[in-house]
Amino acid sequence: MDKFRKGKSNFATTLVTGIGTGTSETITLNSTAGLPTDTEIVLTFNRVTSSGVVNPTSLVERIRGKISGSTLTAYTRGVDNTTEQAHSAGTVVEYIWSGADLNDLIDGILEQHDQQGFHKFAAPEGFLINGKIVPSVASNNLTVALKGLDGNDPSATNPIYVRIGDTVHSITSALSVTKNAGTNWFNAGSSELATKEIDYFVYLGYNATDGVVIGFSRIPYATEYSQFSTTSTNEKYCAISTITNAVAGDDYVVIGRFAATLSAGAGYTWSVPTFDSKNLIQRPIFETRTLVYVPTKTYAGGTTDPQNIVSDVASYSISGNYCYINHWVYSSNSGAGDRTEYSLVSPIPGVVTNSARIILMGCNYVGGTSTVSAPRISGANISVTGVSMSSGVAWESYVSGLYPIAKLK
Repeated sequence: MDKFRKGKSNFATTLVTGIGTGTSETITLNSTAGLPTDTEIVLTFNRVTSSGVVNPTSLVERIRGKISGSTLTAYTRGVDNTTEQAHSAGTVVEYIWSGADLNDLIDGILEQHDQQGFHKFAAPEGFLINGKIVPSVASNNLTVALKGLDGNDPSATNPIYVRIGDTVHSITSALSVTKNAGTNWFNAGSSELATKEIDYFVYLGYNATDGVVIGFSRIPYATEYSQFSTTSTNEKYCAISTITNAVAGDDYVVIGRFAATLSAGAGYTWSVPTFDSKNLIQRPIFETRTLVYVPTKTYAGGTTDPQNIVSDVASYSISGNYCYINHWVYSSNSGAGDRTEYSLVSPIPGVVTNSARIILMGCNYVGGTSTVSAPRISGANISVTGVSMSSGVAWESYVSGLYPIAKLK
């Protein structure tokens, strides 16, 4: 059945020949001029006599079908609570808009829309309709805004739609969050990360009082407000436009990712690159690019640090609630030193589960005669023990592996 049916204003005609009951009758009309042929139509039979006298309701029948030439075909008898009955030649046939027509139309609309008129779409959480992320820096301050695809703020005539949980929300006013220079946001201005590009994940969240809010964070795995740190210098912090009425269970979804850099020193000024399809992603994404950082190292065992570190290279990426790290350090044989252990600061702290440190996946060591233990992470530090850093012996150590940055819940 067509729920969306067209009609024809002021249409009236008559039956060419009489019809009985059932669906084997041929219903031929004296005129079908102006009637739609691309949708079904509901025609009213015998509402009035040929002289215009209104008949009792019990004599009226409404029949739904399609017009083909001068014939009503593929029809259904007795619709809209009318009674199927025989009609003689010359019976008046009209198109009259009815409650059933309106109800079918509304039922058809509500198949894909809610009662506020918002479209019910089956896209996964976090996908924007008519929306995009626009990061920018002005006076060293970083702003992350949500704009319509035309570049303008969302409005009643330029709405953005997003699914958060099982609800589609419309955003009809400007939405942005700004974090000013002068703070070591996300610990991104630390000696390990300052001046290095970091990938940030953009979130939209919702609660009934604040409505839809926007934020950005270094972690991609959060689905509720409780999973973010509220400490602005913490690596798991989320910069959110408003948290006045935020509670632990508020839903959050990732809508994309962008790159930004925080400078070193007390100024902590923001900058962003020229954006392209690699460093600004306009869809839900849960992993960073491979990024570089400069790990701070400390030594233990013995008394003298190695002097000739020729190469010290580190990279990392974050995927879901795991961080993958690669670190290679090399010292030439001309360096003095007698340490047997070193540790490096991780790009984002790991977590301890079951009161045991997480063991990384692999380590390779060349030089000396010592046996290197598997590297382990505890919080922000990755430790490697059993390294022989003795004078006159070249050595290198390679750490590679995954570690969790959040407990599974």
